[in-house]
Amino acid sequence: MNIRERYSIEETQNSFSLYPNKTSLKRSKWFLAGVIGSTIALFFFDHYFDDVIRGVIYILIIYFVLHSLYDIQIGSKIKYSFVVPQNAVYKESPLFSKKKIMKLDEAVIFVHSEMGSWYYALGANKSHFVKNYRISEGFSSGRKSSEVQEAYENLVLQKIDKLIDAVHLELKT
Repeated sequence: MNIRERYSIEETQNSFSLYPNKTSLKRSKWFLAGVIGSTIALFFFDHYFDDVIRGVIYILIIYFVLHSLYDIQIGSKIKYSFVVPQNAVYKESPLFSKKKIMKLDEAVIFVHSEMGSWYYALGANKSHFVKNYRISEGFSSGRKSSEVQEAYENLVLQKIDKLIDAVHLELKT
């Protein structure tokens, strides 16, 4: 699967859109299937557990099911759009309408690391460490991850940088 399909990229001359969480959709579906399978298996071993342990397990199962359903139905459909004529970066999700999250000329893309892996994040120039948005999947040190990272940098990051540069040129004139 190439990067365009992986992130459902939509682009025109003055705009660029991507779905950064779409890559985790398959993993969320498998996780949900595993939780449902574990729940079915748990019914066969239900009599081995104390009432308190059983309650904790059921609470965790409910949490994992809800979290997976959120990732599948909402998280994977979050879209970021970079639009030059409006000098804006928009975030769109099924729960909320299109919302301007920052000016495009203030956008900064940086590497954010978390527990052994890292990803690209987007933030406003002066507050990018306080409030930022994940715009890529997590990358690790493996060969396959390095290939995906290189393809992401060559397509997505270059397009976003071109749009940011276009806004800077437009503002100077």
